[in-house]
Amino acid sequence: MKQRDVAIIGGGFAGLMAAIACAKTGRKASVFFYGSGAFPLNSGLIDILGYDEERTWVADPLAAIGKLPAEHPYHRIGKKSIEEAALFFLDLMKDEGFGYCGSIHEQQAAVTPVGTLKPSCLTPASMQAPDFTGRDVIVIGVKGLKDCCPEMIAANLADTLKEAVNIRTLEITPESAAERDLSILDAARWLEGDGAATVIRQLAAEDGANRVFLFPQILGVRGERVYKKMQAAMKGRILETTAMPPSANGMRLRDVLMKAARRMGVEFLENARVTGYAADGKRCLSIRVTGVHEKDYRAEKFILATGGFYSGGLIAQDPGAAYEPIFDLPVVCERDPEKWTAADVFDAQPFMKAGVRTDEMLRPVDENGALVFENVHVIGRELAGYDFCREHSGNGVALASAYKAAMA
Repeated sequence: MKQRDVAIIGGGFAGLMAAIACAKTGRKASVFFYGSGAFPLNSGLIDILGYDEERTWVADPLAAIGKLPAEHPYHRIGKKSIEEAALFFLDLMKDEGFGYCGSIHEQQAAVTPVGTLKPSCLTPASMQAPDFTGRDVIVIGVKGLKDCCPEMIAANLADTLKEAVNIRTLEITPESAAERDLSILDAARWLEGDGAATVIRQLAAEDGANRVFLFPQILGVRGERVYKKMQAAMKGRILETTAMPPSANGMRLRDVLMKAARRMGVEFLENARVTGYAADGKRCLSIRVTGVHEKDYRAEKFILATGGFYSGGLIAQDPGAAYEPIFDLPVVCERDPEKWTAADVFDAQPFMKAGVRTDEMLRPVDENGALVFENVHVIGRELAGYDFCREHSGNGVALASAYKAAMA
């Protein structure tokens, strides 16, 4: 039976980053995944830590980590690994021609699809909001595009920025507008083809150095190609919002990472549903994969990156009872069904902190802190002790834990 250096279970952002980090250190990594991960739900922004416990923007995310509760996975990952992971990601994306802006010591502002501003650490150039002071902002609508309301975006952005800017809306018309409604991905794929030239032509009369053209998230689905083409042709600043699912930028990020990983020799086993394992004491020997036939795969190290409840990495058939289905790892969660959720949807939700507790090498431990497996590492959303949605830390924890596990 073939022996791999590292077997990574899960092909989402955390899994792909772990695979690339392993490959960069010369180890043969194999990624086992079923589906395409949660990239259509992923903003593609790297939010290290957006909000503190009082729901206030964090000025310096790395510094603010020290104030997080002791249970937070950032404390086990450590500031050194978080910083190294961010630099690793920035260098990787620069090398892949999909550059990100920012640092883990400051927040960038990104415009949401409803016209508010959200904090993020590392953003693609197309979503890094400029200083709007004194600018003329033109919010772009697309005829036939569903789930996009430029008037609402303009109104909310004006309310946020007050008198600092002049804001208005403008609609562009695709050639196919009369044929059917468009989704975000339809529009993004249109711009990948002939659409970018059409948009540039329709905006030419409005162009100017003091203008900001704010688009819905439709600037292509492959890296920065569309953004760079449009920005090179326009005097005004090209900017796009974040997106409600499906996320075009999440798809861009997946495309870039998959291509990079394959070029580095990462092996991908698609439609591979991992259902179990074999172990000798605290050492995992192999995982069992169910496809057309069941097969065992051996490795020196295993990285579990199967996500949370949405992805099936954690399962809760009833409130108050959750489990991890592959290694049967202990799951920390609120046990009282009555306290599983908060009545106010905007309050902290206890179930969001469910997950697997680990040691400082991200290896799973039981309720007494005893090591469960010495060569299994848990990363990303499966980690216990943080509410990525409320604090805006999802991709930050995924990136930092992936890097830490790969280097362990």
